[in-house]
Amino acid sequence: MHGSLSMIELGMLICRDRELADLTAVVDTAASRPVAVLLLGDAGLGKTALLAAAAAHARGRGYRVIAPPAGPVRPFGLLRRLVAAARVETTGRPRRILLALNAGQPIDPADERALLTAVLLVLDRLTERAPLMLLVDDAHRADRGSLRLLTQLVRHASAERFVLLLAARPAGLPAEIGPEIAPYHLAPLPDDAAARLLDTRPAAGPGPARRDILRRAGGNPLALLRLADPVAEVPGEFTRRVEALPAVTRRLLLHAAIAADSEPAGTVTRAAGGADDLRDWLPAEHAGLVGIVDGRVRFRHPLIRLAAAAGDVASAHGNLAARTDDPHHRAWHRAAGTDRTDETIAAALDETAELARRHADYYAEARALQAAAEGSPGPADAARRYARAVFAAYRSGDPRWAVELYERAAAVTGDPDILGAAAGGAGLALCHSGEPARAFELTRAAVLRRPGDGQVAMTVVAVAATAALLSGDAGQRRQLPALLDLVGDDSAGLGEAMIPRAANPYARASVMAIADPDGFRGCDEEPDGTAMTGLTEVARMLFTGTVAWLRDDSARAAAELSAVFQAQQRAGAPGSLVARLPLLITALIDGGRWAEAQSVIDEAGQLAAAGNITLLRGALPALRDILIVLRNDRPEPADAPPLAPGNAFVESLRRRAAGLTALAAGDHPAAYRQFRALFDAAGEPVHYVLGPRSLPQLALTAVRTGRTAEATRILHRCREQAGAAPTSRMVLLLAHAAALLDDGDRAEEHFRAAVGDRDRAMRWPLEFAEAEFSYALWLRRQRRLLDARPHLMAALDTFLRLGAGAHAEQAGKYLPAAGVPEGAFAALTPQKQMIARLAATGLTNREIADRLTLSPRTVGSHLYDIYPQLSVGNRHQLRELLGDRAAGSRR
Repeated sequence: MHGSLSMIELGMLICRDRELADLTAVVDTAASRPVAVLLLGDAGLGKTALLAAAAAHARGRGYRVIAPPAGPVRPFGLLRRLVAAARVETTGRPRRILLALNAGQPIDPADERALLTAVLLVLDRLTERAPLMLLVDDAHRADRGSLRLLTQLVRHASAERFVLLLAARPAGLPAEIGPEIAPYHLAPLPDDAAARLLDTRPAAGPGPARRDILRRAGGNPLALLRLADPVAEVPGEFTRRVEALPAVTRRLLLHAAIAADSEPAGTVTRAAGGADDLRDWLPAEHAGLVGIVDGRVRFRHPLIRLAAAAGDVASAHGNLAARTDDPHHRAWHRAAGTDRTDETIAAALDETAELARRHADYYAEARALQAAAEGSPGPADAARRYARAVFAAYRSGDPRWAVELYERAAAVTGDPDILGAAAGGAGLALCHSGEPARAFELTRAAVLRRPGDGQVAMTVVAVAATAALLSGDAGQRRQLPALLDLVGDDSAGLGEAMIPRAANPYARASVMAIADPDGFRGCDEEPDGTAMTGLTEVARMLFTGTVAWLRDDSARAAAELSAVFQAQQRAGAPGSLVARLPLLITALIDGGRWAEAQSVIDEAGQLAAAGNITLLRGALPALRDILIVLRNDRPEPADAPPLAPGNAFVESLRRRAAGLTALAAGDHPAAYRQFRALFDAAGEPVHYVLGPRSLPQLALTAVRTGRTAEATRILHRCREQAGAAPTSRMVLLLAHAAALLDDGDRAEEHFRAAVGDRDRAMRWPLEFAEAEFSYALWLRRQRRLLDARPHLMAALDTFLRLGAGAHAEQAGKYLPAAGVPEGAFAALTPQKQMIARLAATGLTNREIADRLTLSPRTVGSHLYDIYPQLSVGNRHQLRELLGDRAAGSRR
């Protein structure tokens, strides 16, 4: 559809899928009736590209497309070019008017009605064989007569098959465009979409460059593309508007363009040598380039700011540094205005970074520390500042930047403590970038350098454990206890800002649980009972939440990790939990909290786009697809980055999502291939935690495809891995899989082991309900219909409560065949039969009591006896059971 579009136009369409779909729907409407839309938006938002894409779509559907070229603004000039492009012959008065129009002769206002008739005749002739598209770009520049007549054209058209698409800027829009032409407002890109567009321009780089481009562009695609290309010129339209201003006003704009958004207009004015009464700003305000809002200068368009920044920037920074009263702004301008190293300036930037840290602005902290490091005369000071910047950049959610800062630190120092501190942040950043193997090697090397600061070492070991969790590599996990033994007790203070000493027992427990979750039995040392606050409490919840996830305590994992996520969002440190977000989402899904899981997926998606976080960009589509399939919908294909080697965690999520999708479609061979790929050739899980959690699906598809022997070998290997004391969840999963694979006498024993503990129904509702459903089907095959009913009804009730549409639909198919147990219902007393019928209609105990002249307590007591006699557990199941009997009692 976009084959005729230029590369620039295609670039402007990135992240405009919804808008393009809306416009192509408008084009399709014109196949049967006239339709008109006015696309409204500022310069650079992509209006022209959208019109071009809509035209390509129209041509693909056989439409004739007329897009008159731009020309001088003359009366009816636009209409003249439209008619000339149409080349349709007419007769009589319409012919004379059109000829006069084509010849450029004046059109008497009295002839406008005849002109309208002539144009309608032209349209009628043009649309006889195919629909027509009329495109008018930059409609705000068109002559008013043509716009007025086009509006009347839409008003009077009826059967003509045409679409009129206009594009215009909101400022100065002529009133002649009437309400008959529906407005469609094109907004700036949201943050995540802008970040995705920026990712197509690798020259933007990491860190401040990327963040500054996103901030300065304000969601304007053209501004993003120009700012991301250091050699791209600002469009002449914007430079000409700046160059047309008086010299003093241009100087004011230069200083405003390089100043921080928070700097007062008075400071900028004094630095640029403008009048104190701000009168020198008036030419720029009248030209629509800037506004003074709440004492601050605000540019009306991001490309105006870029055009204004041409000139002696270093001198302007010096002027601002001399005039500002804010010490932090002064430090920034002094650093930007010189290319020399200066410890005084670096120290001032240190103070700026500390202020940013106290306000939880980790991006500003990292940016200030990087500038301080670059301006440090001594390599030791530079390395120390780079190391602190690494963690700030990682906390800000920008992993590429954090890795770049680590490399700068490593280039100027070999100090084990400084490099260890930097390696902690860089290791997490590499995990976020989808490179856990590289993260493990970097952090392992940092621990082996034997940092003297024990908290630095503790942090680095914890990061190595995170890398091992994501990679799933058994060799890496086996090294963790030995690395933990190298952590000393001394602390020089550097590591306290990463993992406080009070959180060490939990950090150690987390490392040991990652190393061997099946052999883990709790903390080796207990905390001293001191109340934890701030960073210490956040660290504790992070580690205990991780242990809970590893040990199949989904409820606690969700509670702890969700609390950390909320705390980090409030603190402005989104990067701190990135590696644990997939754990949080899976815990929410496993616990039946699907709406919350979807909410976290959506928020994490924005974080992933803004920071270009490969780990989340790889994992979130799979987690989203899992939820979609469970809710009985078909996932849409989604772009996901290729995986770096050794990323078993994300690979396993993708395999599970693909397997569930194939299973929902009834393609059991494809589903088996995906679930089988969760285990290697020897039957070992590719990821030691995620693989065994899909054992029931592996078993189900193995039975359907004749692969039971192979699946049984994998089951035995997982049973050995779980050890003598598997978690309650693993008991459920192992027993369910064993029951599905067992065609002998022990199948029921396995099923009873799976569903024997009702507490599992609350902790892992879907997995428990799936086991009950499988058990019910097995009982039905044994012709034990009455025994099957309570399990079938309980499973259906859970499926409906969760919103598991496909599961509920499948379970519901077996209910009519089960029938009403006539003997059981007939055995009830007449009064209990009536209570059962009324309860099935939805009446409350009090309403039933009032109707039968009983007490609500008596009704409740009777229902307590009725449910087990009919093998149901609640009113919903009673209504499913009694059907028409209940409806008859309602009347």
